[in-house]
Amino acid sequence: MRMMKFCRKLITVSLFFCGILFVQFHKVQAQGGLLETESIRKRLYERMDERKKSKTLSTVTEKILTGIFSRVTDSESVWVRIDNRSKYRKWTFKLSKKNLNLQRQEIRVWLKYVSPKLSISHGKEYNEWFLKKSAYELQKMFYNRQVKVVYDYSEKLYRLDGMVWSGDTNINIWLIRNGWSFYLLENEPPPEHLELLAAENEAKQKQVGLWEAELQKNE
Repeated sequence: MRMMKFCRKLITVSLFFCGILFVQFHKVQAQGGLLETESIRKRLYERMDERKKSKTLSTVTEKILTGIFSRVTDSESVWVRIDNRSKYRKWTFKLSKKNLNLQRQEIRVWLKYVSPKLSISHGKEYNEWFLKKSAYELQKMFYNRQVKVVYDYSEKLYRLDGMVWSGDTNINIWLIRNGWSFYLLENEPPPEHLELLAAENEAKQKQVGLWEAELQKNE
């Protein structure tokens, strides 16, 4: 009888300690899982921070793009085709619909320091002719050429404002030199300030475009 009671106590104590060990084991597992989860979460946050830093860096340093001079639909801007699909795709998230053509894989670049539209005021009929003519001459001269664009990105307008080069020719300066636009100085003179002034003076001396003698008589 005593032996049976002793065996019962021994079994009870054994079950008690087994229960404690079982609970401790699951606590350790839970703590390990929690630590592993926190470790994964930490690594994810670190990757997100790295991506944010890399995006910020690219926004600051990425000021030049290259492409093909595609077409001119108005006197104030040009369309540039980017054949590399991955390079083009990034602009689809940054530019507005009026500054993209997805089918043609083009982006619109608004020309800085020039504006035929703001430069001419000689009556509606002549103004319309002048704007069409300036756009036509621009496309005829640079169509399908490789171009480089040094741009500023406008977060307010979701567009690119830039200086466009075809080889050694600055297209913005070309417009001024050929009398299709005045030099429109903004808040601060750009690095090309002296070149832009020289181009305008050259157009005056040659009396081309806006500087034609007949137009100056009507001023």
